[in-house]
Amino acid sequence: MDFSKLKGEKTRYITGALLIALVVVVLLSQDMWVFWAVLGVVYLLGFYESLRLYEKIHSLSFVFWHYGLAVGVWGLAYISPRPIESALCVGMFFAGVLAFRAKPIAQVLPLIYPTLPFVVLLALFKDFGVRGVVWLVVVVVVADVGAYFGGRLLGKIPLSPTSPKKTLEGSFVGLGLSSVLGGLAGMWHGGFVWALGVSVMVALSAILGDLFESYLKRKAEVKDSGACLPGHGGILDRLDAMLFGGVALHFLLFFSHV
Repeated sequence: MDFSKLKGEKTRYITGALLIALVVVVLLSQDMWVFWAVLGVVYLLGFYESLRLYEKIHSLSFVFWHYGLAVGVWGLAYISPRPIESALCVGMFFAGVLAFRAKPIAQVLPLIYPTLPFVVLLALFKDFGVRGVVWLVVVVVVADVGAYFGGRLLGKIPLSPTSPKKTLEGSFVGLGLSSVLGGLAGMWHGGFVWALGVSVMVALSAILGDLFESYLKRKAEVKDSGACLPGHGGILDRLDAMLFGGVALHFLLFFSHV
């Protein structure tokens, strides 16, 4: 084990601690408006980063009314009892307008990612409250931290050509730790064994979200999606796993009701 690899990343650790503190404060408020407002700011920053990525990948030009669409989607998600369907409806009409005007259909991509996953995070809070969000945060954060330190200390085998720095060993460490702790965090919704299975699926989805963001950055030929989080890059660099994991958790919680 090479512990020297863990030194010299003070900025990353400080930013991470501040982000965790912000999440704790927001969740302790247990207030829908506070959650919506804070997540909305984060969403708009992530939306901006996605526009920059898609511009580079697809040679597109986005204009100010794309931000108007993003604000509209987020406002509709707050007042609607079905925020996910609201976002889908806006995306559908926007895609139709693009087709009608013979514009590049790739312009609808920011309304798919990251918009839909962000709306699902809001729906998770609406439908399952603070406990649902806490469960998600525990699984994703532990999976990410476990994979990071596990990869630094034990990693040798690359996980995927998309992101060569991520290792198979680190992913297994993160998956194992996050599944067990996630099983404990989700016991309120079906018992430990069931919550353990759900946590495994959420952790796997989080890994895929990380790889998807890495794929976008590789195609755009950029190192980070943004620069607003010192030591971490941009919003999408930090929340990519959370966005995919949130979609999986929301689906599985509703699926269990059925």
